[in-house]
Amino acid sequence: MKKMMILCFAIILAFTGGCSMNDSQNGKNGNQEEAVKPKDVDPKDLPQVPAFQDEKTREYMASTKEVEPGYYLLESKLKGFTMLFPEDGKYDDNLSSLGKDEEIISFYSYDEKTNVALNASVEYYRNQSFINNPNEMLEQVREENGYKGQFEKFEEKDKDIYFAYMKTVHDDTNQKNNETHSYIGYINKEDYVGVQFTFDFTCLKSSEPCSLDVDSAEKKAKKLVKSIIFLTVKEK
Repeated sequence: MKKMMILCFAIILAFTGGCSMNDSQNGKNGNQEEAVKPKDVDPKDLPQVPAFQDEKTREYMASTKEVEPGYYLLESKLKGFTMLFPEDGKYDDNLSSLGKDEEIISFYSYDEKTNVALNASVEYYRNQSFINNPNEMLEQVREENGYKGQFEKFEEKDKDIYFAYMKTVHDDTNQKNNETHSYIGYINKEDYVGVQFTFDFTCLKSSEPCSLDVDSAEKKAKKLVKSIIFLTVKEK
């Protein structure tokens, strides 16, 4: 009887131990699956949108999970920040760059329904003292964009955002839609980390109707700017 009880106990122990090992292994595999980056996945198994189907853009996508309708998560190659990225966005290799302590990510998107194009530039800096000087940074933004006005300041929990709007009328063209609506500024955080940004909205095809709504453009620009989350701090 005693031997029978010992045998039963051994069987139960082996069974539960095996289940535990399987659960642990399954958990490990699950973590491995989550760790797989979109750039390492066959494009046909990814969302069928430009952000994932374009090879260079795919390298910046942190996950295939949609953060909110029409937006996924972008992560900079320096792992300095993340931000929302439009599903129809494409990385612009010609206007982007990567250095030790700075990274420029330029991208564009086009909405065929509204005929509205977005050209964006997000410039990330770290370990540089000038990024902590609002006056110096805002003057730089003004000079680069030919802007002479003031900036609206948003004090977020983990960052300060300086935001401004400007309209440029292109008199050198005969196109009906000859305006560019720009949202410019910079984001500052402690520890010598910051971002300078530009979001330009235009009507792309002059021969087609355009539904460029300035309020909608501003709302989108603010959404993208406020979604930026810094991941790094100043090196010791």
